[in-house]
Amino acid sequence: MRMKLYPKGPPRSEPPQPKPPPSKEDLAARKARQAQEGIAAMAEYQREQRATLERTARLRAERLAREAKLTRKAETGTKTGDAA
Repeated sequence: MRMKLYPKGPPRSEPPQPKPPPSKEDLAARKARQAQEGIAAMAEYQREQRATLERTARLRAERLAREAKLTRKAETGTKTGDAA
């Protein structure tokens, strides 16, 4: 297989022209879009935090109920194994 000398085409004789600076309208639109994305990201973060706290509270309640059940069984002298 033969290699190409210029994989992206022949070299340019002049350097590429720099991009013109963005217009004020473009900058304003970009800033508005970033603000909206920030609001959406914060809302998503808060939803995830709330879900985590609710899940933690539920699991804690289940653990405490399970421990209380085992404690009651131990105090009454019955077997501590689950009957399930």
